Amino acid sequence: MKFVTRMALSLAVFLSCNGIACANAGAQQAPSQPWHNIDFVTHSSTFYDAFRDQANTEPGLAADVYRALFSQMGFVPTIRLDVISRINSLDFDSESACSVLMLKSPAREAAFTFSLPVDFLLSHRLYQTNETPAVPAEVLNDKGELLSLSALFSQRENHQLIVLKGRSYGSVLDAQIRQLPDAAKYTRWGSNQYDADIRMLARGHGNYILAYPYDIHREAANFAGVSFKSTPIANNTAIRTGHIMCTKTPLTLAFLEEVNTHLRKLYHQQVYIDAHLKHTPPDSHQALHEGVAYLRSL
Repeated sequence: MKFVTRMALSLAVFLSCNGIACANAGAQQAPSQPWHNIDFVTHSSTFYDAFRDQANTEPGLAADVYRALFSQMGFVPTIRLDVISRINSLDFDSESACSVLMLKSPAREAAFTFSLPVDFLLSHRLYQTNETPAVPAEVLNDKGELLSLSALFSQRENHQLIVLKGRSYGSVLDAQIRQLPDAAKYTRWGSNQYDADIRMLARGHGNYILAYPYDIHREAANFAGVSFKSTPIANNTAIRTGHIMCTKTPLTLAFLEEVNTHLRKLYHQQVYIDAHLKHTPPDSHQALHEGVAYLRSL
């Protein structure tokens, strides 16, 4: 099967189951848009910092895309930072609440409603440093993919996977993590889903993490003398799409309807593909072009 077909199928399955342009400081929310009554939250301190201080913070992929989206909507939200364990319930003072950068999962889809994809990344891979022995050949398939996390830890009983309490890694990996014995998991708490994992791995607090290539590409230069290597995981979808996840109220449903209208326009704009290409290693660019082509067909 050609890669473009695999990419389209991967996105289709994921969606079914589950500066660049900065926000104009002078943009004003129209009186007919009561979106300021929605409680907007994020679990990502990187995204939060970039969105809060647009002038002095280097934006990332997600911040670039969300700025482009909200600029097009003429709406500048106030987004606050919270821990993923609370965001998973969206149980806040406001009945109408939305969180950005959320993966779909069966449990989340049963409780909440989602936008179309806002941003997307090549999916999680298993990362380790060169201090950890290579993944044994006997737990890899003929494509060089890890058969499962259980297969790995049956061979590496004294090693640990760093995981964040309450974080979803997608349905396939979540199920595999649940099957691991507690001794194979180094469970941490916190609000930063991405950078903290990489820091802990680099400092030897665990042996493996599940990370996006995008995040490793962004952060690797901060760890002089540390080399990262990765292994793809069999049966894991090729693409992870990030969405806005909201409670189900008339206000949030109206908000997501408008978001989706603007997203369908944004997919066709160069600013959207540029946001992804700018922050992604060159060897991923073809896959990103194929992913955008699929989104444009929605």
